[in-house]
Amino acid sequence: MPDRIVPRPARTRVPRQDRPGRRRRGPARGPLAAALGLTCAAALLATGSIASAATTSKVWAATVTYGTYDHTVDGDTVAVRVDGDPSTLTPPHVRNTGIQTMEIGSCHAAEATASMNRLVAGKRLRMTTNATSASSLGRPVRHIDVSTSTGWVDTQLAQLKAGHALPVILAGDATRWKSYFTAAQQAAAARTNLWDTDYCRSGPSQSTPLKVWVSWDANGDDSTNVNGEWVRVLNSSGTALSVAGWQLRTGGQDSYTFPSTAVVPAGGLLTLRVGKGTATSTTFYWGSSTPKFPNASIAANKYGSGAYLFDRDGDVRAWSIYPCFYACTTPLAGRVRMNAQQDAPGVDADNLNGEYVTAYTTGSTSIDLSYQTIHSNGYTYEIPRGTVVKPGEIFVLRNGKGTNTRLQNFWGNTKPILSNTGSSADLRTADGIRIACKAWGTGAC
Repeated sequence: MPDRIVPRPARTRVPRQDRPGRRRRGPARGPLAAALGLTCAAALLATGSIASAATTSKVWAATVTYGTYDHTVDGDTVAVRVDGDPSTLTPPHVRNTGIQTMEIGSCHAAEATASMNRLVAGKRLRMTTNATSASSLGRPVRHIDVSTSTGWVDTQLAQLKAGHALPVILAGDATRWKSYFTAAQQAAAARTNLWDTDYCRSGPSQSTPLKVWVSWDANGDDSTNVNGEWVRVLNSSGTALSVAGWQLRTGGQDSYTFPSTAVVPAGGLLTLRVGKGTATSTTFYWGSSTPKFPNASIAANKYGSGAYLFDRDGDVRAWSIYPCFYACTTPLAGRVRMNAQQDAPGVDADNLNGEYVTAYTTGSTSIDLSYQTIHSNGYTYEIPRGTVVKPGEIFVLRNGKGTNTRLQNFWGNTKPILSNTGSSADLRTADGIRIACKAWGTGAC
């Protein structure tokens, strides 16, 4: 769980009655709105108005093409008269990469569309990609930059900074992902537009404090441990919260709608696992056969993702965007030290519990390690709730199987995972903020 505690900044909010395009709750909200957004796109494809223009347009011919604005489709799609296209050709709808705005008919959609229109209307546009075949629903997927008197302006970045979009990597084009994720995290911290948790409508249970985090690196091989990826929702209030009809979504149009039985207990957790299984009162299953959340690494330039909890009115109530680029702090920083026993006595494979990682406080106060994660060589362990380590105590995570106690946990692995010759183990928050690290041999933190 992100252990980051950042003072909530003052919000600059447009008075409700003056917000352009803002509407009270109507029939096109939540799950229905998502369906409408997909239906509109499907209808356009069926008539050929997108596909026929897109497949014959010069926009597919090179990684960099230019054109002139024709009209704004929505907050992340623009119709462009591409240089070299016949005047009789219907301008193709070009899908912005790097962003996802809300679906047509839902809260925030009109504001995002108006914002994009202000950016591009009447302007020259540059469209770039690292793969000419990159597409979504028949539309070319491109970075769209607009020509201004001071140079080219990134429309995706502008939408993210203004709080009109979620960051999402489309068609594998992650050339600008770090700046996009940073902008989204800054807008979220400022509670700007989309990130204003009661923008669409106050409630339900607006005052309930909620937190969301993602297990994006499943223990072991993600592809064979799909349920090792999950999203948790924490309700730290003293009152249970029904989330019936609420949606949990990734940055794209990939969402799960909670059933009527879904309740986040008072002071407790609700878990949505990515794979398949039988639901319980606090655990639900997305039903996917493949992982949804990429394993991020800033150092290796591997992009991340996010999880977003929307209520029935279309307000995003809690979220987690990883990895962290903005306000990346944790109260545990500098307060924890780690050690590792990578070479178990005897044969490592015969003594799995002889291989272990430890953590302890460096100061005179206790540390709460609840929900923090330990990582090593692609293996991940979430420390359970209630793991408070007092001064002089040592928390031990053993590699094999056993019965957990407060200060001794068992990873549950069936083979050695800590390389004897060199590797590292680190303690992180769920959004990738490193708390402590221990390297040995040829390894490095």
